Amino acid sequence: MANTGLARDLEQALGQLLLRRNRSALYDAILDSAPAGVDRQTYSVLSGLARLGPQSAARLAEEVGIDRSGASRYADRLEAAGLLERSPDPRDRRATLLNLTPEGRAAVTVLRNALTRHLADRIADWPDGQAQALIDGIRLLIDPPPD
Repeated sequence: MANTGLARDLEQALGQLLLRRNRSALYDAILDSAPAGVDRQTYSVLSGLARLGPQSAARLAEEVGIDRSGASRYADRLEAAGLLERSPDPRDRRATLLNLTPEGRAAVTVLRNALTRHLADRIADWPDGQAQALIDGIRLLIDPPPD
């Protein structure tokens, strides 16, 4: 298999990217513009809800890779800051959904803009086409073309 060496390099690069310290460094680069209540821990809940829409704490925890009790604790902090609200799940009367408030959606916009600026700075000196190749490659890894 000709791509074994490249696949091994990719596996190692992805492993480095997914390390908590690297995610934290990325978060730190944008959290200066975050409103009260948003920090390294709560950011994943806020961002996850922005991407996924209303979710139960259990489902959100599963999607963003944190434990359910952490998702609930972080949701409590975001709710206290006015960025998140809870509502009954119309499909399951026993369940509660976490939803972003208008203030929460505004916070996500601010943070995503900060992340875009940070990433633009990081790739500013890359050779032509390299950033696009990275984007294309990530998309192929996540959603490979049909057979």
